[in-house]
Amino acid sequence: MAEGQSSPAAGESRTPQTAETSGYGITVTILGAVLLALAYYGVVAIQEGRMIGEALPEPFYFLAVAFLFVMELLNSRHLGSLGFLRAIAFAAIYGALFVFAVEGGQYLWEEPSVALEGYVGVTVLAVALVAAALVYVGYLTVVETRAGRVQAE
Repeated sequence: MAEGQSSPAAGESRTPQTAETSGYGITVTILGAVLLALAYYGVVAIQEGRMIGEALPEPFYFLAVAFLFVMELLNSRHLGSLGFLRAIAFAAIYGALFVFAVEGGQYLWEEPSVALEGYVGVTVLAVALVAAALVYVGYLTVVETRAGRVQAE
């Protein structure tokens, strides 16, 4: 056992391990919140008639999604099909956020009043931060539930 840890006494039960936040998870959550806030403005820009690809040529978006896929695949603690599926999901979700965020960033660059009037941008960022945190906690809950099932078997 590690220093400072004691083994459970007879009759005591060990506290089940729970999924814990990591520096990587918190970083991805905060980055996801910023991307989500910018992506909101990307959706607004598209609803106003802009086309995807105005901020960056589309091949750069494909490169970004490929980079996200490889980054998550190599960073994944899971091997095999689970790691592969997780990398696909990560690349799809964060890739879409990236595309809309870049388009939203350009829209905000050209029309900053959209976010500045009435401090709407602060509200959008606050909602995005809460949404990203809820998604991360939900993910941790799924991981913990899955780990509990595996330990029970």
